[in-house]
Amino acid sequence: MNLIPRAAVHGVRETLWYGTGFHHVLEHYYNPHLQEDPVVTWQAWFDLQWSGGLVHINDIKEFADREPIQIDDTTFRVKGLDELLPFPDPEKFMAYRELGTGMAQFYKSYAEKNDAFNVIETEHDFSVPIFTPDGDVFYAPDRREMPADWEPNFELENAFGPLMRDSHGTIFKQVHARGRQDLIIQDSEVGQFGMMDHKTTSRTDDDYFRGLDLDEQCTTYLAFGELEAKMYGLEYEQLDFIIYQALLKGYPKPPNITSRGLPSINRQEETTTAEMFEACINGMGLRPIFDADPKMQNYYTWLLEKGDERFIVRTPVLRNKHQKRNALLRLYYEAVDMLSDPRLYPNPTRNYGCLNCVFRAPCIAAEDGSDYKAMLEDGYVPNWDR
Repeated sequence: MNLIPRAAVHGVRETLWYGTGFHHVLEHYYNPHLQEDPVVTWQAWFDLQWSGGLVHINDIKEFADREPIQIDDTTFRVKGLDELLPFPDPEKFMAYRELGTGMAQFYKSYAEKNDAFNVIETEHDFSVPIFTPDGDVFYAPDRREMPADWEPNFELENAFGPLMRDSHGTIFKQVHARGRQDLIIQDSEVGQFGMMDHKTTSRTDDDYFRGLDLDEQCTTYLAFGELEAKMYGLEYEQLDFIIYQALLKGYPKPPNITSRGLPSINRQEETTTAEMFEACINGMGLRPIFDADPKMQNYYTWLLEKGDERFIVRTPVLRNKHQKRNALLRLYYEAVDMLSDPRLYPNPTRNYGCLNCVFRAPCIAAEDGSDYKAMLEDGYVPNWDR
């Protein structure tokens, strides 16, 4: 049915919501036509999310209000989270505002020192064909019920062939993979083209990056980017790398002081720097204690070694043509399965995704024989983004 919750509180995942906001910040920062200050962009985005206001039709999908009020052809008024949430917590959300402000400020200074690339394409939606093992575009019959006024147009095409074709009275259409890519960049030193993918995270330790050697998103997005370039005749033909950028949900600030009157050395919770830690030690007259405490010394050494990587880690990921081809082949088999009219049935689990699913209530109702259809009609609306 392609529904999403009518009540925004049931459809907002705070971690995903926050990550979406920071993607918005980086998109506007790297857009050559905008180059907006990250702090200004973040605060404007947050204030509109929290308090509501006027938004462009293209931006509606970013907001929790599922029933915005149309003002004119391109403008809608949306409600903010302060009105949509049944029990809004201003203190909690203002902490998000402060966190984003600090991260945005740090990112700007970091990027000015470390960005060694030119931006070719900013974050954008993509739609590219899927290919068969023989290298042909994958066509499949579209058996959905079309709108009454819809007519096929067999003259529409892209670089890979017609978008639809008729075969004995059945309309076959190109099967596409769709999603949203981050930056397309060109290394300013060697000239290679690649991508940069942003992820906000609560940790940046080595375990966070262990799965990158087989990360399917990295592989497929590079392959999709090359297909998109061919489709539109872009300036690059090959994407050799993707920079996986992990952004810690934290920013440099002085260490917290424990009940013992000493700066905290908790690596999991503190987001200080070596300079700030040393300034705290000297400012509080704790140098003699520091000189006699190996734990504090080891923590300070760790901060020195980490440097800016305490907050931002950029890991280059390489993929060759064989890896890209194999990823697209797997995608073809997945598409075949999805289009083969598979039988759908519930598979309840005790994991987080099932226990916190936004459709859990109507799912339980369907299971126990209650009127789940009424629940869907009253509590859900069609998805803006599809």
